This record gives sequence, C-alpha cells and structure tokens, in this order.
Amino acid sequence: MNNTAKILGFLVIGIVIGAGGILIVSPPGSGTQTYTISTAGSTTVYPLSQEWAVQFHAEYPSFTVNPSTGGSGLGQSQIADGLIDIGASSSYPKEDYRTENPDIEIIPVSADALGIVANPAVNGTTFKMDCDMAVAIFQGNITTWENFETTFNVIVDASGSINVYVRSDASGTTATFAKWLETADDNNNTNNADYEWGLGHSEVVAWPGTHSAVDGNPGVASGVENDPQGVGYVGLAFMEGLTPIDLYNPSSGEYVTPNLENALKSLPDEINNPGQNLMNSNNTGAYPIARLLYYLVNPDNLHWYTITYLNWVLIQGQQYISDVGYVPIVGTSAVTYALSVVASLTPST
Repeated sequence: MNNTAKILGFLVIGIVIGAGGILIVSPPGSGTQTYTISTAGSTTVYPLSQEWAVQFHAEYPSFTVNPSTGGSGLGQSQIADGLIDIGASSSYPKEDYRTENPDIEIIPVSADALGIVANPAVNGTTFKMDCDMAVAIFQGNITTWENFETTFNVIVDASGSINVYVRSDASGTTATFAKWLETADDNNNTNNADYEWGLGHSEVVAWPGTHSAVDGNPGVASGVENDPQGVGYVGLAFMEGLTPIDLYNPSSGEYVTPNLENALKSLPDEINNPGQNLMNSNNTGAYPIARLLYYLVNPDNLHWYTITYLNWVLIQGQQYISDVGYVPIVGTSAVTYALSVVASLTPST
C-alpha cells in the first residue's frame, strides 16, 4: 500500500492509509472535478459492484462507479479491448485468454460459494447431493425424480420430470460449476452409481435440449423459484428463498452447506496464483465449490482513480461484502496477493 501511495505521488494524489482505511486527497486546483469508473461483466459480481459503487460514492462524492453486467466473457473481452476501466469475472480467465492478453492484471476482490439449488417443493429445506448425482441431472442422464430416487437409493418429495435451469450467457459461474462436475471421478461416496461429465467447462456449455437456458444468476434463481420441480445452479448471493443443496466433499468425506463460513474454509494459507483451485479442499468443513471473484484491469488503459478505487475495494470495501451475500477476503492469503498486485500498478493516462 505504501508503494501505491508513492506511485500516485507524482500525480499529486494523496492516499493516506490509516487503521480504518484510506483517505483520498484530490490534486490541487482540481476544484469540482469528477471521476467516473466503468465496470462490466459477471452477473455474479454485479450486485457486489453495485454495493461498492454506492458506498464509494457516499464516502468520496467526486468519484462515480458505473457497474453493468453482460457476463464474465463480456467483462474479459471489453477490458482487453480497453472499452471499460474494470472487467468483472466470476471465474479465472482461461489459458488462451491469458496468452492473448498477457498484460491484463487479474485481481481477487472477494470469495464466493457456487451451489445447486432446488425449489422447496422438491424436498423441503434439506437436500444432499454428491457430484455423481449432479452430473446425472445436469447432463440429462436422469430426467425424472423417480429415476433419481431409484438410481441413487434416496427419497425425494418431488415426482415427475426434473426441470433443470441453466445459463444461456457466457458465464464464469457456468465454467466454475462445470469444472466441479468434472471432478465426479474423484467422488468416493458409495451411492452405487458412477457418472462422468462430458460437456466440458467453457463459459458456454451445450446443454441438453430439455434444459431451460436463461440469462444470468437472477434468471436461474427465478426459474427454480417458480417451478415446483425445478433445480439449477447459482452463486451464493442468489440462493434466498430456495433450498441450498448440501454437497459432498470427497477430500474431507463430508456433506457441506453452502454459506460464507464454509466457503472461507476453502482458502489456503498462501496464494501465489489467483487461479489457484479451491474446489474439494481437504480443509475440514470446506465447501467443495468455492471460488474467488475477480476484477480485471488493463495497464494500457489505467487511470489513477481506478487504482484508488481498487485500493478502497480491498480495504474499506471488504466490510460491505457479507451484506450482499459474498465472502470477504480481508485477512486472508487472497487479499494479501491482491494488494501486492495493486501496489505494482501505475497509471497509463
């Protein structure tokens, strides 16, 4: 953080760091100058960006953050093209993107749990699944709740077709969920049925035609909420009013509930790579589909006030994360890594 203050010093921008956070001092002679920061991308990150925009502007009225959605793919492409100040992504960009855009900085800003949700009519407030069960449903191997019961020797309240809600847009949530589905081979739970995921882990998946493909986390949550036979996958902040399904972690041998505390247990003591895998952590009580959420910046299109905002997000902004339903990373290896990246940034404009 002291390095960042020195970097911005030549712009006569004072960033005074105290126990409570940062104090921003505008350049002499700036008068009523205002600054606007544009963000776009992940629908998962969007509610968090909205909350930060409100709180940041309330503390520093000269600064305005304008968040928008469009999916992680859009955020990644627009930041690479220099069309926005910050790209929001709910998944670590794929290798081909990183190869084509080696200068894009990928900064963890929060953590999240991604989970499977069902309409409460499916099985009340309690439901457990392992990865084989999830693959069978989302790959379309099993299409009725009766078949689900007999295949996995379980009891479910619902009957009839399994109505599956999935994402139609380019989504980091989809990519992350599909990567977890690929771990079905690691599943050591004794349910007498083995399935293998074969649809890849891109941000857009060629789902079975029987699934309902909708736009964004809100679309999936709404579809499941209004369908008594519905099931889908969403980020932690979109589970309200639905039945969050406890998922089996083969590394710890536990069924774990998706919540803030259990997602945080998946973080390692040290992070040297922002794309470090957090799935199926062997930490006791760790939720199996935890992930980091990211802001991306382009060093070739980087304003001093964007760096200022990033500093605020990683210090003062962390206090607002749990209000939106995500996992603060303050005091963790993730925020230590993120602050080191921001400290290395210099404005290009």
